[in-house]
Amino acid sequence: MKLRIVSILCPKCGAAVNFHEEDRVIKCQHCNTNFIPVHRKGIEAYYFKPQIKRPEVKIDSFLRNKGFSKKEYKILDTDRFFVPKWRATGHVTGWVAGLSPLKTVKYSDNATAPNGRTVTVTRTRQEGGLPLKKLLKIEKQVSRDAIRFPDIRLNVEEVTKPEYSPFLRLFDEQEMSKWGKILTPDTPPSIKKRNVKNAFIKSSIALYIDYNPFVHRLKVIGERIFLYYFPVTLFKIKLGNEIISLTVNELSGKLTSNKLVKAVEEPKKKFPLLLRTFIVLLASLFSTSLVKIGTSIANQIAIMVVIIAIIFIWIEK
Repeated sequence: MKLRIVSILCPKCGAAVNFHEEDRVIKCQHCNTNFIPVHRKGIEAYYFKPQIKRPEVKIDSFLRNKGFSKKEYKILDTDRFFVPKWRATGHVTGWVAGLSPLKTVKYSDNATAPNGRTVTVTRTRQEGGLPLKKLLKIEKQVSRDAIRFPDIRLNVEEVTKPEYSPFLRLFDEQEMSKWGKILTPDTPPSIKKRNVKNAFIKSSIALYIDYNPFVHRLKVIGERIFLYYFPVTLFKIKLGNEIISLTVNELSGKLTSNKLVKAVEEPKKKFPLLLRTFIVLLASLFSTSLVKIGTSIANQIAIMVVIIAIIFIWIEK
């Protein structure tokens, strides 16, 4: 992954310091002070600066594309949030050992029949049970939702996209609060660290769990836990007789809905039965009168009137 550059002010001299987001320790180039960028809960945290100036335009465009006019919906409420997303990196190292699983294998063999002829027979044999011991060193990276927030979906790619790098900032509660509310992760950082370690080890031994017996001595080293905060605007909208929620990711502009939004098609207006009957009767009388005239032009017009009447009845049906 391409490293992204973040700017911060040195806590000692106040000078601007640039560093890569993967740097654990930052050194100020002005006063040579070393420090670690963490927020008040001891976790390295960053946020993305909002980039969508008018999210309501996204809402209008979305609903118009769904077939709604401006008069058919109304924005009732708007809320802005910074939604947290966990990201963890680390290395799993150690060894796994055990016996490979036993399996029955069929194979063909030649045998001598009672009459002395050689015939081909199918036999079976057991394979496996071989000892295994393997050293592992695996680099791991995971991304997980830090909170259950309605109508917002952030995948790994959205957390690590290089094009978002210019908008990445170090966690700043005061600055972020000017824009919107900061949501707190559901899981405390200490528990999340333990969960991440377990997830790293569990995924590393997934290929070997069918070995019996199976033992491992694995540990996670160099693990780091990050929090990334995404700017999100939540709209409550009255759409006809119901209230729906639409969410705009203020970084990517991606819009999601809490339910399927589909305009109701108005039924086609049909002529009343009496009016249709009158039109067909009138067309029949007119065609009959034209046929009585006896000319070829009149006959052709009569035929056309009948065809038009049939097409009209078919379309109405």
